[in-house]
Amino acid sequence: MNKFYLTFCISVVCNFVIGQNEQAIEAYNQGISAFNNKDFKSAIDNFDRAILLDSLFAKAYYNRGVCKLDIKKYPEAIADFTKNMALDSSKSDKSVYYRAQCYYLIKDKENALQDYLNAFNRNNQNADACYYSGGIYYEQGKFQEAVQQFTNAINIKNDFPEAYNDRASAKRQLNDNNGAISDYREATKLNPKLVAAYNNLGSILRANGDNQGALVEYSYAIKANPNESSSYVKRGRLKFELQDYDGAMLDFNKAIALNKNDPYAFNNRGCLKNKLRDFQGAIEDFNNAIKIDVNYGYAYYNRGIAKENIRDMSGACKDWTEASLNGITSAKQFLDADCN
Repeated sequence: MNKFYLTFCISVVCNFVIGQNEQAIEAYNQGISAFNNKDFKSAIDNFDRAILLDSLFAKAYYNRGVCKLDIKKYPEAIADFTKNMALDSSKSDKSVYYRAQCYYLIKDKENALQDYLNAFNRNNQNADACYYSGGIYYEQGKFQEAVQQFTNAINIKNDFPEAYNDRASAKRQLNDNNGAISDYREATKLNPKLVAAYNNLGSILRANGDNQGALVEYSYAIKANPNESSSYVKRGRLKFELQDYDGAMLDFNKAIALNKNDPYAFNNRGCLKNKLRDFQGAIEDFNNAIKIDVNYGYAYYNRGIAKENIRDMSGACKDWTEASLNGITSAKQFLDADCN
């Protein structure tokens, strides 16, 4: 899913009852000051001291957890947020929400999901908790649940382009193409720089047979971010299908110039060179794709076709065998026909 939108809500405590450990409060406030200056080590040291002086200091655990989340010490942050939840009678959603973020970042999706749902139960205005729970449901293949959570996020915060984009993707999985198109368009309206929404919209229009509409959306994606190589690959593939070979070559060349580690760009350019009967050039591109991703089955498959065209049947058969081992079932037809 999209990146996290972490907002740290740290505030200096001012409502302790008289008689609470003043040294602990002083250490805590010094921790707040250090955090605001982005001196996380000093902040943690001061929160440590506050907790040593007062082991029931709930806000110190919370803010120390925030610091540890910021410096990517996720298990330690989880422990602090858990302690805060045990001590804090207010039932705030903040600790449970940030604990969910930590669980997500250590790839414990089940605990993350439960915490996101709990955060929303504690605060029904937490749009981000809905959004991220929707993302996990999507990853689990629970698309109806994903749609509902993205809808909850949008109902809370209707100017949430990422939620519209991801709800559209979930709707597409449910074969609600019209709903998906509408959501992708709303996402691009809310954020004209959201490249993923243009590319996703282009893909669904292409699947629906609206090739010209798809070309427009891929071009919008490129305009939104001219340095995103994948947009050129997508537009280049469609131009290739439409027999605009010069346009496709320009797009694949641009994609590779922007990202020399994109195996899909090399593979697609190799396919175009195969079509143009530049078999040696195609083989070089497939070689590069395989060098980047040694398990890229289609690159082996396509390189086999190029080798067949230069009468290197031994090399072609080896490539089709490798393609078959990497899940390309159509390679078996070539193996059966030409490699017995």
